[in-house]
Amino acid sequence: MMNSRRICPTDGSQYKQSAVGLVFMESAAGLAMETSKVESAVRNQAKAKLNQLEHSRSDEPAGMMTTSCKR
Repeated sequence: MMNSRRICPTDGSQYKQSAVGLVFMESAAGLAMETSKVESAVRNQAKAKLNQLEHSRSDEPAGMMTTSCKR
């Protein structure tokens, strides 16, 4: 005769561990997705700023430098 307690514990500990594992995996997956979104947003902002800087420099006449210092 098999011990039914091994197959299906009455305290539910096996199921609790499985549930904790699933929650952890879901949390890790969610964090990875959020991290990816943030990285993408930062990358897009950096590209936009670089394009803005390149565009503003192309507006300057050749050989001219501008400064923000007052004399």
